Amino acid sequence: MHDLLDTPWGKLLGLERSGATFLSRAIALCLHKPRVLKTFLYEGYRDLIGVALDRRFHPGHSGLPIELILDLTRRCNLRCQMCTQIRHSNDIPHQLSWYDPRRELSLAAWVDLLDQVKSFRPRLHLTGGEPLVYPHFQGLVQEIKNRGFFMRLTTNGTLLADVADLLVTSGVEVVVVSLDGPPEIHDQIRGQEGVFARATAGIRALVELRKKSRSYGPLLLINCTISRANLEVLDQMVPIAQALGADILQFHHTIFDWPANVDRHNRLLSPERSRKWGLDLVFPSISEHEYYQSQIRSEDLPTLVSRLQEARRLAKGRLNLIFVPNLSSELIEPYYLNPDYPFGSKCKRLWKSCRIYPDGTITPCFHAMIGNIREQPFLELWNSPKMQRLRELIHKGLLPGCARCCSRRFT
Repeated sequence: MHDLLDTPWGKLLGLERSGATFLSRAIALCLHKPRVLKTFLYEGYRDLIGVALDRRFHPGHSGLPIELILDLTRRCNLRCQMCTQIRHSNDIPHQLSWYDPRRELSLAAWVDLLDQVKSFRPRLHLTGGEPLVYPHFQGLVQEIKNRGFFMRLTTNGTLLADVADLLVTSGVEVVVVSLDGPPEIHDQIRGQEGVFARATAGIRALVELRKKSRSYGPLLLINCTISRANLEVLDQMVPIAQALGADILQFHHTIFDWPANVDRHNRLLSPERSRKWGLDLVFPSISEHEYYQSQIRSEDLPTLVSRLQEARRLAKGRLNLIFVPNLSSELIEPYYLNPDYPFGSKCKRLWKSCRIYPDGTITPCFHAMIGNIREQPFLELWNSPKMQRLRELIHKGLLPGCARCCSRRFT
């Protein structure tokens, strides 16, 4: 991509050898990789037109997905407070096969999936667990980029320094690193001392290699998950992200649930009703240890709102901010404190995206078992009868367990 610096395009975009703005960096990526632009255009079509047409004329069926989320492993080297994964082996029901590291897909199995979908090249999001723990991570990245896929990596950053050179030289488009505050706060939330130092060392290595190679990728996004533990320091994330060379700072409102709602959800998705609806579920639909309970209370809301407002002020004209979900100040209170608030009731996820678990299982939501890519081609599973039944159910209305999922609409 460094050749772009010396072209008229580079001058037009204002690209400089010392760095680039987020917008110019993103445009440079698209110019250098036309397939990236094609991916974005298809995503825009599906989001604005395609999904609506599918849901109107055939709710169970869907056009090709725009994204595949590859959960490479459920293993992780941290114990984060707000994590929704089961993190203790003695708590994991044997039916949840994707938690078993002995069943993780081989590199060859993931490559077979890539070859099945390379004709339409969906975006690939590599995550986990901690994806860098997966033993064949580097080989998989090379296979992905050899086939021209757009790739996004989400990592806790503690092992990032070891693969920073690979991510830059292979042309990975986006790297997301989780940081939840300054050192003491971040380490407390992530359950281990020294995590902030290791993550930021990885970020600096990535940014330095990006500069050294005169590359405009990967785009660096720092994700800050909002919790009661970091409310007082949310605004401090702006100067931290700026100092680290981030292109985007994302504040992520916690994905959470509460016992009464989980109980209501599991009663609704009972074995009897699931069979009636043509669903194949692992019960309970939401396991006891697979959800996080928010600790934010009414007395915390003024601090949360004021810190986010200050973050906006500090970032204005200096750093790109994203909020997930994108809540106005007036909607923050009902999001955290009012389970019955009438938020928007639509979700497009089942028509746009598909998550594949470490053992090859496809279960998009609530332990609904669609199938396994070891046993059946992906595109057969994408519009299989089980997947269509699940889409038809969600098309009729969201379930209790959808209450605070980041994939639904809140406006």
